Amino acid sequence: MRTAVILTARKEKDSEIPYPLIPFEGDTCLIDRTINILTRIGYDHIIMVVGYHAELFEKYANSQIVLVKAPDYKYTASMASLAAAKEHIQEDFLLVEGDTFYESKVIEALSKTTHKNCLTITGESGSGDEAFVETNQGFITKISKDKHQLCNFEGELMGISKISFETYQRMLQRWEQCSNTIMNYEYMLMDCTSVLERPFICFTNLIWGEVDKSEDLYNLRNYIYPKLRRKEDPFDHDNLICYLQDIFPDENVAEQTIIEQIGGLSNKNFKVTFSGREYVLRVPGIGSEGMVVRTFEEQNSLQGCRLGISPNIPYFNDKTGVKLTDYIHNAETLNSATIQRKSNIRQIAAIYQTLHRSYIRFNNDFNIFHEIRKYEELMLNCNGQMFQGYAGIRDDVFGMEARLNELGVQLLPCHNDAVPENFIKDESGKLYIIDWEYSGMNDPHWEFAALFLESDFIEDNQDYFLDCYFEGNVPPETKEKILIYEFLQDILWSIWTVVKETQGDYFGTYGIDRFNRGLDNLQKLKQN
Repeated sequence: MRTAVILTARKEKDSEIPYPLIPFEGDTCLIDRTINILTRIGYDHIIMVVGYHAELFEKYANSQIVLVKAPDYKYTASMASLAAAKEHIQEDFLLVEGDTFYESKVIEALSKTTHKNCLTITGESGSGDEAFVETNQGFITKISKDKHQLCNFEGELMGISKISFETYQRMLQRWEQCSNTIMNYEYMLMDCTSVLERPFICFTNLIWGEVDKSEDLYNLRNYIYPKLRRKEDPFDHDNLICYLQDIFPDENVAEQTIIEQIGGLSNKNFKVTFSGREYVLRVPGIGSEGMVVRTFEEQNSLQGCRLGISPNIPYFNDKTGVKLTDYIHNAETLNSATIQRKSNIRQIAAIYQTLHRSYIRFNNDFNIFHEIRKYEELMLNCNGQMFQGYAGIRDDVFGMEARLNELGVQLLPCHNDAVPENFIKDESGKLYIIDWEYSGMNDPHWEFAALFLESDFIEDNQDYFLDCYFEGNVPPETKEKILIYEFLQDILWSIWTVVKETQGDYFGTYGIDRFNRGLDNLQKLKQN
C-alpha cells in the first residue's frame, strides 16, 4: 500500500486561509507535517483533495502528489471529496483528514496492519465535535456525535483510516444513489460494511487534535504541540539503561530491555519491558531541583500504595528522584473529558475519601503561601521574570490566608496535584492516582479546586463530585474556599512555569493563561 488520500476541501467558517495551511510552529503547517510523515514511511502516491482556496495548495503538486478539485465543496461534505479522487485510487489506501494533528505512530500502525479496513480511535477529547464509537470484541458497531445514542462508548473516532479498494468501490456505488450531499465518509463506510469489516486500533494517551476553528489552532500552538515536543525529546538511551542497571544490578539490562517514552508534563516517563515484566520509569524533568523534596514524595506515595489507591512502587531513589512503578497493562490515562464521566467522578470522590479519612499523618505540610514564596525565590535565583501585573496583586495573594483561616482550614493527607493525567484506569475499570510529588498535609478543598480547575469541570459535575464526596451534606463555605484555592493555584503554577522555562523547558502560553485566569478569579472574589 503506497497510496494516501488527504481530505482538505472544506470551507473554513472563520478563516480566509485553510487551517491545514496555517503554520503552527515556525513555517510548519498541518499539511507539511502529514506529507512528511507519509513520505518518510513510504507513501509515494498522495492524492490531496482540495476546494476552499485550492490555489494555495498548488505548491504541493509534484510527481508524488496529485491535487484533485472537489466540485461543489461549499455545499457537500467529506464523502463527496473522497468520491472526487476515484480516478486516482487503484488500491487500498490510507485516508487522512487534513485538519488533523497526530503522533506519527498512528500512520505507522495503520501501515503495518493486515486488516483490509481499519479505523483509529482514541480517548474522548472533549472538543465538542467528537464522533463517539461503540465497539464489540475489537470491531466498531456504531458511530454517533450524540452520546445519548450509545450504550457504551469506547472513545472517539480519529480522522485517519485504512480503507480497502473493495470497500471504496462499494462506497462509490452507494454514493451514486445517495440523495444526501452532505454525507460524511465514515457514515458511508458504516453503511457499506458489516461489523467484522470494521476493526480498529485504539491509541491510549495519544497527543492529537483537530483544527476546525481559531480556538483549536490556538490550542495546537500553545498546548498540544508543546506537549508533543516534550514527549518527542527523548533522554539519552544509555543513561536510561544506566538507571535501570542500578535498579536491577544482577541483571543484564542492556540486552533484555525495551524502552518506550510515554510522556509526562514536568517529568519524563518511559514504559520499560524487562524479563517479561512491565514497568514505568520516571526520570525527573528539567528544573525539578528545589521544587520537590523526594524523601517526602517517596514516603507519601508508599502510603498511597498501602491504601490501595496508587500502583505498586518497586524502586524509588530519594536522591535522584528516579522511580520505578508497576505498569498497569492497557491502562487508560484520563483527560479533561473522560475524567468528567459520572463513573469516574464517583471513583475519584472515593479515592479522596479514602486518603483524607485515613488518619495518616504525612511528615510534610503543603502550605500554599510557603510554596509561593519558595517559587518566588527560585524564580529570582534563576533570573526569571514574572508576568506583568503580579506585583500589583501580590498583597491580594497573601491576604487570602486570613480569609481562609476565618472559613476554617483542616489539615489532612492530600495528593495536591489533580491533573487528569494523574488518574489512570486499569482494564477492570478501577482508578488509581499517581505522582505524589506535591503531596502533603493540606486542606482537602485544595484537591477539589485542582480537580475542577485542571479539567475545566462544568458546574453540574462540580456539584455532583461534591455531593459524592460529602455524601449529600456539602458545607456552606465550600464554594468560596474552592474559588480562593483556584485563584492561588493559578498564581502558583504560573510562577512554576516561569521557573521551568528559565531552565530550558517550554510550555507555550500555559503560564500566562493561568496567570490571566487567576486575575479573573481574583475579581470574582472581590465582587463576592
